[in-house]
Amino acid sequence: MTSTLPSPGTYLRIRREAQRLSIDDVAALVRTEPSLPLASRADLLRSIEADIAPIGDDVIGSLMRAAEEQGSFRFDPEVLVRLIDIAAGDTTRAWPRLCRRCACSEHDACNCGGQGGQWIGCHWVEPDLCSACTPSQAAAAALQPETRAA
Repeated sequence: MTSTLPSPGTYLRIRREAQRLSIDDVAALVRTEPSLPLASRADLLRSIEADIAPIGDDVIGSLMRAAEEQGSFRFDPEVLVRLIDIAAGDTTRAWPRLCRRCACSEHDACNCGGQGGQWIGCHWVEPDLCSACTPSQAAAAALQPETRAA
């Protein structure tokens, strides 16, 4: 099962890409202490996604605040911490269940849309595939204009 789990940086990249966000989009949401210019935040995120820079508590906290305050970059912090633990060799706890395409989890479901802006979360159609990533849903999503939370 370890071969199917993404690295921590890859997990963040897949979640970002699944939400159609660029590195600069996420960098604009993240606040750092001390404050870093946008280009530096983007470079840091590139390094994190390439598994070059470590993902410490400060990075996790900044990403979580961006997700909570802006609502634009969704990820499951518990999954991220678990993937960090697995990468460090800790295999004592359960493996996170992730979609093989978009890396969503039970606590970070995809928005499959709905009438009137109603939230409809995805569901599992295979042990490692969510309903939003099935070929018919993926094709329909590609035809829809992108909508982001304001």
